[in-house]
Amino acid sequence: MNTVSWDEPLRRIMEQLARSEPTPGGGSVSSIVAALGAAMTSMTANFSQGEGYEQIEQHVAQALQDMEYISSACEWLMAKDIEAFGQYIEALRMPHRTPEQQEQRQETVYDMKIQAIDTPLQLMECCLYGLYSAAPLIEVCNHTVLSDIGIGIILFEAAARSSMLTVQINLVTLQNADQRAAYEQQCAELMDKVNERRTVLLEQVQSRILARVV
Repeated sequence: MNTVSWDEPLRRIMEQLARSEPTPGGGSVSSIVAALGAAMTSMTANFSQGEGYEQIEQHVAQALQDMEYISSACEWLMAKDIEAFGQYIEALRMPHRTPEQQEQRQETVYDMKIQAIDTPLQLMECCLYGLYSAAPLIEVCNHTVLSDIGIGIILFEAAARSSMLTVQINLVTLQNADQRAAYEQQCAELMDKVNERRTVLLEQVQSRILARVV
């Protein structure tokens, strides 16, 4: 099983992703994309400081703090996703000759399935938090980086949608119908909120860009 860390060169990460190995995979990509959304939002905040921006210092400071938290969470979730898959493979290889071994193996495989669902759901929550945190900057940020905060918004939405697909494919093998339905509802509600925020925020970004063109 391959793994990557936050400190490795981008080229190596791309090479690792392209290989015919299960990890790093979609969960890692979603985490990276969400972190890029946080980075673009931080860039917008950093360009909106100093002379002329004194009145929005609080908004900028809060956004920078939030994006640092999101980036750290994305790093942790990527590692957790890779680790969970490795543990899932190990669980499948557990001996299952006796009833006791079969029960232990079944419980371990189940726990890993749940983690494979919970991790992308947590990333979706991070993306939604990122969208809410970015919102106050749109109307007050330096106009030269309006497109950048818009890109950050798009990246948060893309990471959330990617995570939704990861949740859905892992739900297919979850046998408990009630639990599967609960997860499906949670995932759908999160995605609806992300879509709603994305639409509203991008309209605000484009409106302010077009106002300067006119």
